[in-house]
Amino acid sequence: MLNQQEGKTPSADMLRYTEEILLLLLDEESGGFAPNLPSRSLNVILASAVLMDLVYENRIDTDLEQLILVDPAPVSDDLLDPALDDIAKASEAHDTKYWILRTAERGDEILDKVLARLIRHGILVGDANESGAVFFSHAVTRARRYPVKDGKNIEDVRLRIMRLLFSDDVPDPFDLVIVSLANAGRVFDRLLSREERAEVQERIDLLVKMDLIGRTLGEVIESIKITGSPSRLSKNPPPDAPGLPIIGNALSMGGNIQTFMLENYRKLGPVFQARAFNRHYIILAGPEANTFIKTEDKRYFRGHELWRDFGAELGAANILAGLDGLDHVRMRKELGPAFSYRRIENHAEDLVRLTRRTIDELPMDSPVSARHAFSRIVTEQLGNVLGSGVSAREYLEDLPTFFNALLNTQFLGVWPRQVMLLPKIRRARRRIEELSAKMIAHHELKQRDEASIDYIDVVLNMHHNSPQLMPETDLMINTAGLFLVGMYTVPSASAFMFYALLKHPDLMQRMTAEADAFFAAGATMSGYGSQLDITRRIIMETLRMYPLTPALPRIVSNPFEFGGYTVPAGSNALLGISVTHQLPEFFPSPQRFDIDRYTEERAEHKQPGAYLPFGAGSHMCMGSRFAEAQMALVMATLLHEAEFVLSPGDYELKIKHFPFPRPADSFKFRMRCRRR
Repeated sequence: MLNQQEGKTPSADMLRYTEEILLLLLDEESGGFAPNLPSRSLNVILASAVLMDLVYENRIDTDLEQLILVDPAPVSDDLLDPALDDIAKASEAHDTKYWILRTAERGDEILDKVLARLIRHGILVGDANESGAVFFSHAVTRARRYPVKDGKNIEDVRLRIMRLLFSDDVPDPFDLVIVSLANAGRVFDRLLSREERAEVQERIDLLVKMDLIGRTLGEVIESIKITGSPSRLSKNPPPDAPGLPIIGNALSMGGNIQTFMLENYRKLGPVFQARAFNRHYIILAGPEANTFIKTEDKRYFRGHELWRDFGAELGAANILAGLDGLDHVRMRKELGPAFSYRRIENHAEDLVRLTRRTIDELPMDSPVSARHAFSRIVTEQLGNVLGSGVSAREYLEDLPTFFNALLNTQFLGVWPRQVMLLPKIRRARRRIEELSAKMIAHHELKQRDEASIDYIDVVLNMHHNSPQLMPETDLMINTAGLFLVGMYTVPSASAFMFYALLKHPDLMQRMTAEADAFFAAGATMSGYGSQLDITRRIIMETLRMYPLTPALPRIVSNPFEFGGYTVPAGSNALLGISVTHQLPEFFPSPQRFDIDRYTEERAEHKQPGAYLPFGAGSHMCMGSRFAEAQMALVMATLLHEAEFVLSPGDYELKIKHFPFPRPADSFKFRMRCRRR
């Protein structure tokens, strides 16, 4: 057996092997991991690192033949204890290969925990929850050192490992383990050019021989053959589902693509073919598909062709939804801070004031369209908080007129010029161009400090600093696009949530009491998670029952096998990410509005692949936290200020499903009285 060697245990002021190996794999340009690293390879490497951490915590011992439990006492580390507990509960002995593969089954969970920990340390910044892009923090990028604790720093792992490979320096025992794991996982094949790899191969072989435990685990990793050439794809096509009939370019079944995908997922499994939106699609759905999309999105899917005509109609070269690869990562990295949760915290008072203004304008005890009311609130907030203080109220009808026409031609396959040249649409377009010009001009008149920089500042800074990525021809869609995004997300979700509250008086009462306490405490969003817990869970259940993005259209970049079938390159794919929201095996009694699903005890949404309310993969909504907090503040203000009822009281919700799901205009409410 391989006993722990004195002096090789990571000290309290160091990172764990699992954290270091992930940092070594990070691709600083794309925000992902080593180029083309398959998710299975990543999971096996992370699992091996977890076992290595347990070896050096003196909890397990291992060789090629077996893995022995030395001490079952928890390490008090949520990264290591689940694997240790699994080993301790095993009824029979297994070899190291078994435990690597067993631990690798939790690869997504391990990855999420490591990323969250590195973000918490201030080493990385980005979105760890849905495997979005992550980057080194500015402090790490400049100093190439990681902050750990008590003011201590350690040198960047890549600098250490590369210096070790390209010099004759005496190796640190800790770094020898990193080299062994990286070599076994063929990580150096992805980090080094062919010439560089040939130059240091002899040195790598020498270093690997110097560490007994790392070499042993490395041999086990190599026996798993995680990096071999891909298997030959079968020629077996996915099964056909009855296509959604198209009538006048509007989907039958009320256009409910989620219902269609759910029914056929039950009949045909996680992959099938169908015709929808005048196109032939291969549809992936269910938890298997969601997990696949989260980890393999960049490798197998792209979106450029889907948005090409959309951009061309506007004379734009680059819009975020239509970019892939490094340009997408760069633009997302630039625009992301404009939609940060911090912006909600800084402007909470403004958002409350604007919501109250709309409430003041509502007629007493007269029916009001919920969609119109929430569109007004959210559009005003976006213009004032993110759009250089410009009110978009007078453009409320122009925005949906133009963007609905554009999205309909985009996704229903109608030749754009037939619709876009209609006088009504051309007039709406001129109005939106006017709004864009107004925001840009208003921006130029204001001097801002760093804390008050808004979305328009970010777009114009990109134009000045990266004119190829943000040319002048793209300014209109990328400024007015602020409202395109907001028009189909927060207003619709808020209206769905309002309907749920009006139909569940007990929830309305609980949330009203919570809102009153929130305002009594000063209404600061720094306490959103704890002060508005009921509100947060109502939002989560709303997004489960009424998904804003039932499916994601994509183009298949590279062929792959899924569910036993071949998905060829060039195919139109429809990724049914919301199907799991209606599966009783994940969410019991899925038609019941139940906010207790999201308590720590039940945590139904945390099951792998179960809950993706804001999309998945590289194009996941970057403003998800902003949107959720905005909804919370709007709804808390409404309930704190007034009492509302459905109009009529027995109304049953009707939904328009295209271009994005939203309540029909028939959903109306009445303000019964003012509470303040």
